[in-house]
Amino acid sequence: MKNLFTTALLLAALASVSLAQMPKADLVVTNANIRTMDAKRSIARSMAVMNGKIISIGTDADTKPLIGPQTRVINAGGKTVIPGFNDAHVHFMETGQQLASVDLRDAKSPEEFVARIKAFAAKLPKGRWITGGQWDHENWTPNNLPTAALIDAATPDHPVLINRLDGHMSLANSAAMRLAGIDKNVKDVAGGEIVRDASGNPTGIFKDSAAFYIEKVIPAPTFEQQLEAAQAATEHAASLGVTSVQDMSAGTGVGAYQELARRGT
Repeated sequence: MKNLFTTALLLAALASVSLAQMPKADLVVTNANIRTMDAKRSIARSMAVMNGKIISIGTDADTKPLIGPQTRVINAGGKTVIPGFNDAHVHFMETGQQLASVDLRDAKSPEEFVARIKAFAAKLPKGRWITGGQWDHENWTPNNLPTAALIDAATPDHPVLINRLDGHMSLANSAAMRLAGIDKNVKDVAGGEIVRDASGNPTGIFKDSAAFYIEKVIPAPTFEQQLEAAQAATEHAASLGVTSVQDMSAGTGVGAYQELARRGT
């Protein structure tokens, strides 16, 4: 009997040491409704994460030994937890470039439109192009199209080509038109139109393929700009629960993705 009691104590001590030596998770989610999406479509109540990977999934009791003093514990309160979404067709770099550019989509007036452009320009080094935008003049009263004259004073040191949200119109400032050699003598192109004033001078609005006049003089993004775009797209995707994507037009952006992976960001 004494030997049996001693053996039991030894096993208990070994179990205690074993639990103490178990690696501790960075994150443990408890009291959850976790859809595992395994072959049996089983539901777990808790999971533990270490170094960005799930190391245990099961009941709260299963993950309790993995909780250490530095572990972040989230009580999900019975809420559902699902695997991250995968977007199998996305133009990720272009999305990132839009996210990293000036945001004009919900500007409610020409004054707000100009103010946002001016504030964005103030953050950029002189000479850097301002693109993106996604503006919509239909939000304004009256809903007149913007012009180069409207934004020139706000962008004296930056060429601008910002697109309407439907992709069929772009607005260039005078600096951009000078770089592209645009004046009243430039003719329209097939499939596009340069909007002109009563004297025949371009107003800054380029419709459809006419925008190529300006686009062709915009420098290719630098590697740092690609990194900015990739980071912006990654953060936006993660905020929506998208954890993996297939980029249909990565091009030279692959290098930026590789660098972000190397940095672990």
